[in-house]
Amino acid sequence: MTDEDVAPEQGELAITRTGDRLRLAREAAGLSLADVATRTRITQRHLAAIEKSDFSELPGRTYVTGFARAYARAVDLPEAEIGAAVRREIEEDAYGARPLYEAYEPTDPARLPTARLTWTLVIIALLLASAYGVWRFLSVEPGEALIAAQNRAADASEAPEGAAPEPSARGAASGAGAIASDAPVVLTAQSEVWIGFDDAAGKTENWRTLDAGETYQVPAAYAEQFTLRTSIPQALKVTVGGRDVGAIGPADTLVKGVSLKPADLLARAEGNVAQNPAAAASKASPKG
Repeated sequence: MTDEDVAPEQGELAITRTGDRLRLAREAAGLSLADVATRTRITQRHLAAIEKSDFSELPGRTYVTGFARAYARAVDLPEAEIGAAVRREIEEDAYGARPLYEAYEPTDPARLPTARLTWTLVIIALLLASAYGVWRFLSVEPGEALIAAQNRAADASEAPEGAAPEPSARGAASGAGAIASDAPVVLTAQSEVWIGFDDAAGKTENWRTLDAGETYQVPAAYAEQFTLRTSIPQALKVTVGGRDVGAIGPADTLVKGVSLKPADLLARAEGNVAQNPAAAASKASPKG
């Protein structure tokens, strides 16, 4: 194979873009860019960009195709073929400029968080959850929705005056004669029962739930400063110095404002005896 046989093939391979075909046709016709600019009325800068297939230098796709077809007419090339080739090259260039899609592999260790980072995030989440739990315990009363509902029910269906015996001065004097005024006040749960202690403004400052059989001795300071609140009065036995005060309110009714002072509780006990002497006598009589 001679050099003459190889040279044309190499020359054909060198022409890979439409701009190269236009440039070679211009040079073969002995024309300069200025001559083509005069024939087509296209600036030399745009003609040079077409020859380099640098279509980004041109105003837009429509102008690129139109300029290329005009250039082809000026150098006696088939303008329809040149126009189609330019459009194809524009599409290829646009596709090549797109970012390559890189498939994400979940099992790629380089993309997964390290074990240290994972454990750090877990510890932070646990600390936040613990802090929230402590905040709830210290600042929010459990059963708050239930208490609010009970309070609303109490406003609508609280026992009328006189349903729960009011302490009387005579009863207090009678009870105080047998039991000391500083006798311990003890609350005993007959079944699970919720109790709360309200301050002078009616706000529940402390609360607790007593299980069946559990007792709670009211501190003397509580007896002086707070009143008793409960939602199941029949489940709570109140004693002063060992004496049963009796019912502190109608069954299954939220009662509040029950004084915890021994004298007031003794007066309530006397009132209960006066209202229901038969029940009091039954409690007092020994069981056979």
